[in-house]
Amino acid sequence: MIVTCSYADIGIITALNSTLSQLKNDIKIEKRIDQANREFYIGVLDGQKVVIVRSPMGKVNNAITTQLLISMFSIQKVISVSPAGSTNDEIKIGDIVVASRVYQHDFGTIKPYGFIWKKVPDGTGRNESGYNVLQSEMAGAAMDFAKKHFRDTRNTVHLEIIVSGDQFVSDPAKKGWLNKKFKAAAVDMGAGAIAQVCFANQVPLCLIRVITDKAGVLARTEFNKSVEKYQSDLNIHHFLKGVIHGLKS
Repeated sequence: MIVTCSYADIGIITALNSTLSQLKNDIKIEKRIDQANREFYIGVLDGQKVVIVRSPMGKVNNAITTQLLISMFSIQKVISVSPAGSTNDEIKIGDIVVASRVYQHDFGTIKPYGFIWKKVPDGTGRNESGYNVLQSEMAGAAMDFAKKHFRDTRNTVHLEIIVSGDQFVSDPAKKGWLNKKFKAAAVDMGAGAIAQVCFANQVPLCLIRVITDKAGVLARTEFNKSVEKYQSDLNIHHFLKGVIHGLKS
């Protein structure tokens, strides 16, 4: 049973406990609510009422987390920050990719001659944007902050396409297909699901992905090295707070 708790401006979904801990240190926690094996922390950050939660990996888990956020707290905007693999060789470990569009790459039909990708049903026509229509405003705020504050850094913030699937990609052939098929810059296990839930509820969102690996044969080793503390010279926590500040109405 989902219980409606209160109103909040922004819901923040993290994948890492370290990101969650940093955010908890920044806000005055007013309340913690446990629901569906998730811990929701309610407080105020930069003058805005926020709810932060860590979501388990996978599309279904992220969809559950996102819908709970929106249903329980009447969330007005969603921000998601999570690791991802690079599917574009120009994008380095430690770079940030902000989603311009997102697709679920593992939805389709397996034929005798291979996999045929299809668009996930979302209530729109085949050639319509579907769940990508709600991202431009918040992505713009994120990129504006990056341009002002990350001018002399080794790592870079990119506005690019992200693809999602319930697969950890560590195969050059798969990586190449994702880039060729979708022009994807990064691959993760949750962005597409979060976008679809936000679209169904007409809630704007911003998907922020920190590159932890190159989605090749060494991806698992690179990921394990990067994931505990993102290997980046960008201040990711500062970036997240800057995006939140930029969304003030």
